[in-house]
Amino acid sequence: MLSRVANSLYWMSRNAERAENNARILDVQLLQMIEASDEELVRDSDWKLIYEICASSEELSRIKSQEHYEEDQLVQYLSFDEGNMNSVANCVRTARENARVSRDHITDDYWQTWNRCYLALQDVEEGQCTAKDVGKFLERVKFTSLTSQGIIEAAMSRGVGYQIIKIAKWLERAEKTARILNVVCERTYEQQLKAQTEDYYYWLSALRMTNAYDAYLKANPPKMDPRQILDFLISNQSFPRSIRYCLDHVRAAVEELEDSKISHYSWELYAKLDEVRTEFNELNLDELSTDGMMEFLNHFQDGCNEISQLFSKTYYLIDPSSEQSGQSQSQNATNQMGTKGITTMKYKIEHTNIFKYETIVDQSMNSIRLKPKSDECQRLHSYRADITPASLTKEHIDIWGNNVETFFIAEHHQNLEVKATSTVSIQKSPFIHRIDYSPEMNAIFHSNLFAEQYLAYLSNTAYTYLTPEHISQVDEALGEMSNPVQYSIDVMNYLHDRFTYDGESTDVSTRAEESFDLMKGVCQDITHVMLGILRAKNIPARYVSGYLYVGENSALIGDAASHAWVEVMVPGIGWVGLDPTNNVEALEHHILVGVGRDYNDVSPVQGVYRGGSQSLDVKVSVSLLDQ
Repeated sequence: MLSRVANSLYWMSRNAERAENNARILDVQLLQMIEASDEELVRDSDWKLIYEICASSEELSRIKSQEHYEEDQLVQYLSFDEGNMNSVANCVRTARENARVSRDHITDDYWQTWNRCYLALQDVEEGQCTAKDVGKFLERVKFTSLTSQGIIEAAMSRGVGYQIIKIAKWLERAEKTARILNVVCERTYEQQLKAQTEDYYYWLSALRMTNAYDAYLKANPPKMDPRQILDFLISNQSFPRSIRYCLDHVRAAVEELEDSKISHYSWELYAKLDEVRTEFNELNLDELSTDGMMEFLNHFQDGCNEISQLFSKTYYLIDPSSEQSGQSQSQNATNQMGTKGITTMKYKIEHTNIFKYETIVDQSMNSIRLKPKSDECQRLHSYRADITPASLTKEHIDIWGNNVETFFIAEHHQNLEVKATSTVSIQKSPFIHRIDYSPEMNAIFHSNLFAEQYLAYLSNTAYTYLTPEHISQVDEALGEMSNPVQYSIDVMNYLHDRFTYDGESTDVSTRAEESFDLMKGVCQDITHVMLGILRAKNIPARYVSGYLYVGENSALIGDAASHAWVEVMVPGIGWVGLDPTNNVEALEHHILVGVGRDYNDVSPVQGVYRGGSQSLDVKVSVSLLDQ
């Protein structure tokens, strides 16, 4: 599974779990607001508790200090505020968007469940909701989360994707339970110092917030004993929201991923999981003071953050260095990592090729590669090819995985028009600059297995070949290649700085040697040169043909016809796109149609005919559609 897919599944699951947790916590607060409607001090204390769990005390103070402050603003911030990355609505949006990216790896029922919740959210007018409306929305989010978990259990195969989803859920749940207990411990400790008596009110809230009230009463006497509640939510091995239960299931899922083997890349993750479990085995709640308990819970939250970072590092999900350190909870940092940079774009593409023949053509055989691909980042919604003179097409997948349609025209004709109309949505996030090129990745890069797997993309073709003198010029400017990821970025920068975009200097048959000497050309030429340089350094790289959306006031070049760029194979990550014409990573503006060794493998229209010479007119239109 590609790391981008795993990354989307991971953040989909974490945000789905976070949406349910935060919805449940806020729902408990709304209930307690009714119960304590005439007790202003109690309500203020309740809000402080809720904000310390789901946001921060500073944010609570900021809202309360606003002119014309009303208590409804506190509810709005936690439920709908777009500026709050952990609001219930934002968690729903993030879960749904990541589900959209990974639709080919989850069931349709799961996607539809979260999409319906998202559409229901669109009908809610922020700022004009009554308490009843908010309550209905929170109830829907909880129901959606529980339903989607049931769908995963009932209909998803127990492969890599399933294990990643489960790990994300258990990590998020364990951290939230620890956070709730830590805040409740601090609050009750303060009350105990003031009143010199135990306060059971917040321990009841803790059980409700973790959906543990019924399960706790069935396992314990109907008494709010803080020690028993802590033991139940920390150490119980059968309750699915206890910290111990969550950690045990994270460990089991990692073992499934690794087939119960400890490898050179996964030993740190195993070691941290075992370290935390050992601390649990040695924990004696009866011997811990309140201060000791809070210290343990703080330490565990740090451990949860470290496990999350190690998991991301082990499976190349995100750059762990981008996590915010030194926080008792990682929600802001992790939620931003799950959403920041992810943009969904939907396009309509019209590509028309008009051939005019000098003489009457009595028959022709043609192949077209105009149908965009669907993968983990791009989804084809509709496609239609209109051919004049009319002809039936037969579709197949070529050796490179491209969609190819062939058709035969037997009648006499002097013009041939092929018009392809597509609708595509794309969702990508900046990736290559976050990659930490590890020793494990380097070992894979230099292995025989890696070279054999991508041999076709390591060998230069007539289009991409560069002479040793050309490569020497690049070496003088960039130095020796030690990190293929950074080197690929450097080559992109090098070519962008030196090449002049000139559509008159080259034609479709121009080779990399010629365009390198000219330092001129179009996207096809610059891409061929970059492929030649990378392959000379044994970096697997492939030619990508597609389209580029250029909006108003954009500096991007290449929207007049088909566009071309490079994809580099990064060990353990997958294919990553780089556009040397524009010196950018190929993201949501780049629409992929086909891949191959060079232009010849992905030429939009190829064919043979019986007749005189021809002229070709190409028209391409890429328009942005509303979501």
